[in-house]
Amino acid sequence: MRPTALLLLALAALLTSCDAGREPSRPLVLAHVMPWFETKEKSGGWGWHWTMDRKDPSKGEIAAHQRPLIGPYDSSDPAVVAYQVALMKAAGVDGVVIDWYGLGGFKDYESIHRASLLLITEIKKAGLRFAVCMEDNIGARFMKEAGMKREEATAKVAEAFAWLEANWLRDEGYVRLEGKPVMLIFGPQYLQEKEWLVIRRRMTSEPLTYVLPHLSATPGVDGRFVWIPVYDGRTVAPEAWKAELAAWQQGPKEDRRIAAAFPGYHDFYAQAGARPSYGRIEDRGGATFAESLKLAMTSGASIVQIATWNDYGEGTAVEPTVQQGHRDLETLMRRLRPGADPTELTRITERFLKSQGR
Repeated sequence: MRPTALLLLALAALLTSCDAGREPSRPLVLAHVMPWFETKEKSGGWGWHWTMDRKDPSKGEIAAHQRPLIGPYDSSDPAVVAYQVALMKAAGVDGVVIDWYGLGGFKDYESIHRASLLLITEIKKAGLRFAVCMEDNIGARFMKEAGMKREEATAKVAEAFAWLEANWLRDEGYVRLEGKPVMLIFGPQYLQEKEWLVIRRRMTSEPLTYVLPHLSATPGVDGRFVWIPVYDGRTVAPEAWKAELAAWQQGPKEDRRIAAAFPGYHDFYAQAGARPSYGRIEDRGGATFAESLKLAMTSGASIVQIATWNDYGEGTAVEPTVQQGHRDLETLMRRLRPGADPTELTRITERFLKSQGR
């Protein structure tokens, strides 16, 4: 797909018309983005995150319980990225957290990195901010699939952190708290304590580092970020996940934490034979997102992370879907841009589809 001049002009008008500011009393709201989707048209083949080696999008199938309203897309398509950022801006979010796997070493890591660069360009153009969630478990893949020894794999992880600091943590558009860049690590899952401390000491920008809650006592870590509380393959009742959120994301201001809001959880892993399911949180007709958002916004955390913008494999997307339309983004808009017209979101999608001849 290729953006038309009409679409770009419409998006530019939207990005300049939306309120660039936010209530000083509310936390920063960031959408967690997975820039890992590939299509046959754009990337030469359907990526794993649409297929899980079981589904064929060419036949109308995807490895997910929900389907994007615009259909399966490529994260490296400029028109798609412009559309997504326009929706984010209209909904009132302040920026994104990018799920990042380093510079390369594997084809999908390279494509994720390229898509991340494109997303950052569009985010900055819109006057929004960005942060990175580093997947340190890339080290395990380098050992398992590339046959590296642990020292070599750890060096690849360290190389990714060094590049991140040199190129993004110092960027003027990067998210900062207390004058320092905010960095998330999804784990640490691979790095041992001594390996992480070596990497941390080399980071002269002194990033505020947030990790998963149960690992927040790790030396060299500043705080925790809450994630969707599913485990053991079971369905988690509302009172259970609310209690867990309260335990992890509430506390005094000096207790550094990032709260989470999510629409539910319904992964496709078991159906695809990829791995056992992590579990289930019902969306309850949008109530799960509305309630988790309210808990997050009133938790006292400095940042609220929307988990997620577009993880279809785990059923946590808040971007428009065939099944839910713009429901969750409308909830977000009502909270972040009171009085804004929710049909603005629909018009953005309609303009995008029209520009693509659909």
